[in-house]
Amino acid sequence: MNFKKLKKKSMLILTLILALVFSVACTQKPPADAVAKVGDTYIKKDLYERQLSIFKKRYEQMYGDKIWTVDIGGKTFLEAVEENVLEKMINDEVIKRYMEKEKIQITDEEVQKEYEQYKESIGKDQDFNEFLKENDMDEEFVKEQVIRSGLYAKKFQEKVIADTSLDDEKLKKYYDENSATYNIEQVRARHILVSEEDKAKEILEKLKAGEDFAALATEFSKDPGSATKGGDLGFFPKGVMVPEFEQTAFSLKPGEISDLVKTQFGYHIIKVEEKKNEVIKFEDVKEEIKSKLTDESIVNKLESLKKEYKVEKYELKAEENKEEDKKE
Repeated sequence: MNFKKLKKKSMLILTLILALVFSVACTQKPPADAVAKVGDTYIKKDLYERQLSIFKKRYEQMYGDKIWTVDIGGKTFLEAVEENVLEKMINDEVIKRYMEKEKIQITDEEVQKEYEQYKESIGKDQDFNEFLKENDMDEEFVKEQVIRSGLYAKKFQEKVIADTSLDDEKLKKYYDENSATYNIEQVRARHILVSEEDKAKEILEKLKAGEDFAALATEFSKDPGSATKGGDLGFFPKGVMVPEFEQTAFSLKPGEISDLVKTQFGYHIIKVEEKKNEVIKFEDVKEEIKSKLTDESIVNKLESLKKEYKVEKYELKAEENKEEDKKE
């Protein structure tokens, strides 16, 4: 008997069996009561619905029960809240796993201290007990799902901020690289507004003949806010006027007069008096830049961790599994 061939054949069969077992394990359906997965931890539907119920009661207290059907960007308010609650629970689990990996723990003493402050914020013992009952919560739920997750999130932010180390040099570098953002172009212009095109053409001919713009604006303009000031609108940056007006005003040089400009308000004739660039100083926006970069660092770190922990969302899959289980 050829033992070498037998050994090779046995190893091949073993390899195929292991590959088959691994493949089956990898394609295993998630539990029917799971809505998401972080690493090897499932977020269960009952806990998700419990969290969702708390948020729903808070929103109804603020806005009433009609809020749920309000459209916000192509989805109902309810759908948006459902997505946000699930995302929060995923973030909480991701942060918890990361902090435990980094050996950053939340002690029971820290939780108890925050819990006592949480109780005080609600009111007396009787008020707090009623609050727990109304929101289907108990002491353990508050400590684990509200207090501990909140403390983890706080320490996570502190760690990211410390790791990012946003000193003045980094902030100034961002400011310099994005100087256009802090250089605001402004125009000072006058205009004459009338309803009829023929009237606008008549006024434009007067201007071309050398008549005074301010005098004609005072006489003919239908804009009550500027007519008495000779049509003067003062300085304004981009994003203030309607697009047609803005495009023309910023394209003119000081002293130039436009042709007729039609907008939703009527027919305009525009004269640019001055142009200027107002540069916002670094010191005036330093804290704003720091806040922006800090938020970006936290979001980027969180998104990176979600990829590392292979986050999955499958609330729909969970529903499908339920239906399949019923059929079986």
